[in-house]
Order: sequence, then C-alpha cells, then structure tokens
Amino acid sequence: KLDYKSFLTNRERAVDYLNTRKRLYVVDGYGGWDADYRVPVRVITSRAYHALFMQNMLVPPTEHELETGFQSPFVIMNAGVFPCNRQTEGM
Repeated sequence: KLDYKSFLTNRERAVDYLNTRKRLYVVDGYGGWDADYRVPVRVITSRAYHALFMQNMLVPPTEHELETGFQSPFVIMNAGVFPCNRQTEGM
C-alpha cells in the first residue's frame, strides 16, 4: 500500500515533470453517458496519443457545458515517461 507521504512525493515529481514540457495536452470529458451519474474527468498529458486515446474513451462535453464551466473534474496527470523515485517508500 502506498502511504500518503509517498503519494504526495510522486505527485510533486509528476507535476514538476509536466511543468518542464514545452507542450501539454488537456482533454475534458465525462465518464458515462447518463447526466445523473457521469463523472467529469480532465486528463493532462505530455503525449499526444494519450490525449487522443482519452478523447475516444470519454464522452465530450457540449459547448454549453464548457461555457458554463467544467465543474470539479477528476484530474488524471499522465507523466508516464518520467520515472518514479524508487527510493520512495512503496515504489
């Protein structure tokens, strides 16, 4: 099990890595079709093909939904190219 401190360490490393990239891809969408149960998801990645894959997996928001705001999305930061710190507990 990954403890909270290890999670925060690796999340910080992932954010630092993404901040060094010249180009990032952001995909907003919903997990699920039913408006009563769908989950808003935002994917941030440094690889175009990961963004394309997620565009195909998620239900795209309508123009109206984008104008009124994409509320409280579940954020996926994909920094898979960057290796984790193997010295961190649980890695």
